[in-house]
Amino acid sequence: MDDMRDMDAIYRRYALPLKKFVMTLCKDEYLADDIVADTFYKAITHIDSWRGGNIFTWLCTIAKNQFLNHVKKKETQNASLDEQEEVFEIPAVADSPLDQLEKKEQKMVLFKEMQKLSAVEREVMYLRAFADLSFKEIGEVLKKTENWARVTYFRCKEKMRRQAESEA
Repeated sequence: MDDMRDMDAIYRRYALPLKKFVMTLCKDEYLADDIVADTFYKAITHIDSWRGGNIFTWLCTIAKNQFLNHVKKKETQNASLDEQEEVFEIPAVADSPLDQLEKKEQKMVLFKEMQKLSAVEREVMYLRAFADLSFKEIGEVLKKTENWARVTYFRCKEKMRRQAESEA
């Protein structure tokens, strides 16, 4: 990465997927924008700490740390993250309004089911389902093994399936 044009290309390629990942953590669009901006600033200023490998995984790790720093800062100010408005946007596609409504409802059901999981399980599900990370990348982000990420994801899917069946 000898050139700022490389970072510009990286930004254009990964800004939106990174924002989707951050939205799974904070559920606040404005905060997600701030964290993404801070993440890219930190990536530019600390590019020498990147040891190669998947740049998106590295950016997700920085973003997660930025989010955790925000949470710690909020906790010291005695402010609750629960006060933040939840924002779930589905990008507009060439679907009909009825299709869009159905997709939104399906996502809301999925989000509600995911809220019944533990924080770690939720994070694995978000990273896989919404950030489209591989199991290896999930393991890297969460400082676990690829196999741990794979097993956790499949156990969570099974748990959510059983919950849905028992509620039906």
